[in-house]
Amino acid sequence: MLVQRKYQDKWKLRPETNLIIALEDLDFSWFPKEVAFIQKMWEQGLHIADIAKAVKRDQDEVTLLIMHLARQGKIKLRKSGVLGNG
Repeated sequence: MLVQRKYQDKWKLRPETNLIIALEDLDFSWFPKEVAFIQKMWEQGLHIADIAKAVKRDQDEVTLLIMHLARQGKIKLRKSGVLGNG
């Protein structure tokens, strides 16, 4: 089970220098219908690039959603991983 930790790095709350925000150009928000659609495509064995194309989103955004769903136990890992059934 994943343990949630509250982020408490006081130096990042008020940094003395600029912070680099990783992947700030991507959108990691999803509507429930989008998530359900992506879960179905994942279960059907589609390649992650095909899933991203179908939902018109960046492949990295879909990758992070897949990781999120896997960590929550909402999708099963596949032998072929993100590559799909081919």
